[in-house]
Amino acid sequence: MIATPTIQYSTKLTPEQVEALRRISQETHIPQAVLVRQGVSMVIEELNKKAVSLNFLNLVKKRVKEDEEVLKKIASP
Repeated sequence: MIATPTIQYSTKLTPEQVEALRRISQETHIPQAVLVRQGVSMVIEELNKKAVSLNFLNLVKKRVKEDEEVLKKIASP
């Protein structure tokens, strides 16, 4: 398996988050860095799904508005 290159990144966590991260790492034998990367990937994936949904919703709203305008023109005497 080829290792994916990583970049060192620093952030701040609450004491509760740090304790939970340590505990989960000890219980699962998964390094904390791997858990953090997995968590970041999960958030990115979820937000990307929401962005796609939001873009689709905005497109639908735009098309409905355009259709309403066309219908108004057709209905006016």
